[in-house]
Amino acid sequence: MRGILPFLLVLLTAGSLAAAEEGPRRVLLIHSFGRDFSPFAEVAARFRTRLAELSPEPVEFIDAPLEMARFDGGDRDLPLLEFLRSIYRDRPPDLLVPVGAPAGMFATRHRDALFPATPVLLLSADKRRMEGADRDASVTSVGLDMDLAAILSNITDLLPQTEHVHVVGGTSPMEKFWESELRREWTGRGGRIRFHWLMDRSVAEIGDTVRDLPPRSAILVAIMNRDAAGVPHESNSALRAVRRSTSAPIFGYSEQQLGEGIVGGRLAPMARIGEVGAAAAVRILAGERAGDIAPSYLGLGAPTYDGRELKRWGIPESSLPAGATVKFRQPGLWETHRAAVLLTTGFLVLQTALIGGLLAARRRARDTDASLSLAADAAKIGLWRRKPHGGEFVVNARWRRIFGLPAGGRLSAEEVLGRIPAEDRERVIAALERTARDGRDFSLEHRVALPDGSVRWVATHGRQEPGRKGNVPGTRGATLDITERREASAMAALQRQELAHLSRVSSLGVLSGALAHELNQPLGIILSNAQAAEFLLEADAPDLAELRAILSDIVREDRRAGDVIKRLRALLQRGESTLQELDVNENAREVLRLTHSDLIARHVTAELRLADGLPPLRADRVQLQQVLLNLILNASDAMAEIPPEQRLLVLETSLEGAEIRIAVRDRGTGLPADVTKLFEPFHTTKEHGLGMGLAICRTLIEAHEGRLWAEPNPGGGAVFHVALPLQPPAP
Repeated sequence: MRGILPFLLVLLTAGSLAAAEEGPRRVLLIHSFGRDFSPFAEVAARFRTRLAELSPEPVEFIDAPLEMARFDGGDRDLPLLEFLRSIYRDRPPDLLVPVGAPAGMFATRHRDALFPATPVLLLSADKRRMEGADRDASVTSVGLDMDLAAILSNITDLLPQTEHVHVVGGTSPMEKFWESELRREWTGRGGRIRFHWLMDRSVAEIGDTVRDLPPRSAILVAIMNRDAAGVPHESNSALRAVRRSTSAPIFGYSEQQLGEGIVGGRLAPMARIGEVGAAAAVRILAGERAGDIAPSYLGLGAPTYDGRELKRWGIPESSLPAGATVKFRQPGLWETHRAAVLLTTGFLVLQTALIGGLLAARRRARDTDASLSLAADAAKIGLWRRKPHGGEFVVNARWRRIFGLPAGGRLSAEEVLGRIPAEDRERVIAALERTARDGRDFSLEHRVALPDGSVRWVATHGRQEPGRKGNVPGTRGATLDITERREASAMAALQRQELAHLSRVSSLGVLSGALAHELNQPLGIILSNAQAAEFLLEADAPDLAELRAILSDIVREDRRAGDVIKRLRALLQRGESTLQELDVNENAREVLRLTHSDLIARHVTAELRLADGLPPLRADRVQLQQVLLNLILNASDAMAEIPPEQRLLVLETSLEGAEIRIAVRDRGTGLPADVTKLFEPFHTTKEHGLGMGLAICRTLIEAHEGRLWAEPNPGGGAVFHVALPLQPPAP
């Protein structure tokens, strides 16, 4: 026993010396995209800080970037694998921490070759991506259980009127995975929401897209580490670029995006994942087996919002969910006064810095002016400035070309305004004077007459130029040549009129039966009355009172026949859209009267369910009748194969909020699987159909800023809905 004790002391002493020689515990972090790419950069940073605080012994962190995770195709694992094995051949790391799913998959693929005896902590990988990877006895995981439905609810709960969600993301394999997950889980959940996927565009192209989004739009910025142009984007640089251009509120998925431009909501707690991962790492470095530590997957955090973004988009804090936290609020009255005191105290120090700042600002202003001129020239925009005294114009070369003016020399107001035709000149002069006087911006379209006799259409925008105190302000603005756009718009309008006229003419075959029936009755009555009058006139003492009654009947029936012809002529006549106030119910009754004979011939029973008290609708009467006529005839065709006693057509009207709804129901054969194809040009289910009816109907309704859609009829068959806003479309 006495001999063993010294031997043990020697072993312990040697072990202590060896441990001292080995140095601190070594933790190897493999980054999916590099140290500075979101969302894993924040997780790794918090993991390092917290592990250094919790560990009872020194920790050395080594970082290895898995750059190939940003690219598709090819086996790029081998170089990094060989590098790590060669570096740590003599002394493997004490803990291997893959950060993110791509790094986790790399470590899992090469588990046998990459430090098989080293425990592994999978950090910040989503549960669905690393399913089963933490079943190894030497592996545990601290990651995220991402609730994609809750991410969508962040938008819909706060902005329930949202109709468009524009999704921004990257093109790396991981980002493509999340795009597919979003598409899969959000399909059918959005209701009336249309999703627009912008993954096929560069950040610059995305900026152009989000600059002018339709009303009731929102943006979701997902992971963006590489855009469609192959450009890598570190941290939240892509999010900041989108925020600079956006015309709609932005939402995200991670707490690290808060403060960078997103509104907020329930977000992924990336920093918390780093903290929980650090606690698990301490246990592993202390000797606990990784497989004995239960995997931990954190859900989304409590709702948190950016007060600046709420204010920017006019979202009241009263609409936030209970228990929500608001950060980055604008400073209140007390904070404002406190800043003023501090600024006053530091005035002497800042005065010197201000001089340098003014010089730098002057230099930046020159650079900005050069950049603005370059951008305007690239966009083919003419820039102009009108001086306050005398009205002289200072313009760039592009503006001179648009107005057909000489390349150099001074431009007086008379010379410039002389290029504008008299019928537009007064509007332009009034806009310039109003802006100079009241400071109100103006935007208008007008013509420019060139020296060769041709005419251009331009769009001009102007605003008041701030003047020095006591000076009269000038005016500056921009002008864009929109001649081609106006011509294309006019051509499109003409083509729409021609298509609408073609649709009306194609209905002539069906309406001919209605015309014959409607005219047959009044003409028959006229003939009978005329024969009766001839009979009375043959008498020796004709009954004059009876003759007057007969002639009155003839006149009344003649007018009735004329009204029939007038209605059909109005429906078939080619012409431009004319908006007028009309009674929707009476318009529906008139269409049914036109189709009455055809419905009887088809053995179709028509039923009216008209809402009382509908307000008048400002619309084109003939175009609305054309749409209803097409829907009624289509419904009759759909019921041709069912027994006559079951052929029921229902025409309904109702008021839904600020819209008037019209529905045409039938009990026919129903709708195809892909309903959207019904409204495509040249798509038809009829043997002799042109496939243009419903396409033209949708065009006419959308020209009224309305909607046309179809859905199954609960009683069998189909129902086509027309929704028209009470607010008339802009002329």
